Amino acid sequence: MSAATASWYHCSVKPVSRSAGRSVVAAAAYRLGQSFHDERYDITHDYTRRRGVEAAFSVIPGDLPEWARDPQALWNAAERAETRVNSRVAREVELALPSLLSSEERRRITERFATELVERYGVAVSVAIHAPSRDGDQRNYHAHILFTTRELTPDGLGKKTRVLDDRKTGPQEVTKLRELAADIINDSLREANADIRVDHRSFQERGIDKEPTTHLGPAATEMERRGEATERGDISREAAEVNQAAEQTEALLAERDRLDTAIEMEQERISSPPSDPEDALERMREAAEPFREAIATKGAVPNIENDGLTWWQRLGMRIAEKARSLAAALAEKARSYWQPRQRERSPQPDHDGRGMER
Repeated sequence: MSAATASWYHCSVKPVSRSAGRSVVAAAAYRLGQSFHDERYDITHDYTRRRGVEAAFSVIPGDLPEWARDPQALWNAAERAETRVNSRVAREVELALPSLLSSEERRRITERFATELVERYGVAVSVAIHAPSRDGDQRNYHAHILFTTRELTPDGLGKKTRVLDDRKTGPQEVTKLRELAADIINDSLREANADIRVDHRSFQERGIDKEPTTHLGPAATEMERRGEATERGDISREAAEVNQAAEQTEALLAERDRLDTAIEMEQERISSPPSDPEDALERMREAAEPFREAIATKGAVPNIENDGLTWWQRLGMRIAEKARSLAAALAEKARSYWQPRQRERSPQPDHDGRGMER
């Protein structure tokens, strides 16, 4: 009998960028639940009272200087290494972890993945494993894995790692990291004799419309056929609604991540001068490539109609409008789904009003 595929798997890769007003020292302090002094902004970020940090540790290449194992020293060095106002000072992987495994097994998963990042890019890594929040899904174990955008050398942080920044290689590299993380998790699940596995591919790539719902059983099935609602049937229908919303949300989040990454990369490319003549020529070739493709596909005539737009401008507007419509429909569906359930619940005290990040 083949193992079931888990629906909780999540692995995202995103930059920590100054253009978004972020400080990696603050981000590291929050995720690790520690107190770090941010030298760039001369401010201390104290999150030592934060709950839910199951483990925190560092991984660096080889036997390099021990200062790099100190997250405060490492991330202040990462801030100092960047001079532009829109620099990317770090990258972060957010990785869902199996709740059915022990805390030691979850740590081994993240240690192995962090080590792979170090060997793949020559970077330094800080890891924080978070337990579920008290009021959230109790299966929500996950790791925040911060790693430098520059290689760590005996002399400090060196050259930039560009493979994740490149518009051509970046998406493929992210897919490889998602697959790598899934393989590591599956190895641990296999060793634990668990009857479940994870798959790094999206629902659409797997050809799945929705996740399996609760098995009704013969008695409940017969009652449902007679038009009598059953508890199992209600659970199954609710799961189907949640799965459909989850699939739409996953697609929207994936598209949002792709757009955010593309926008940040383009902002950084435009605002930073070429490093040498070869870099300048490569940028010119990249800028002209979309127009060459457009001409090869549609011909040299831009096909401007009465609205004054080219065909590719109209296509972009249609895509944007479709995304807005889908987001609005999903928001309305979520509102109609949760409002009746919220009214059934008794009022809960508002503690400190601060949300906990996954």
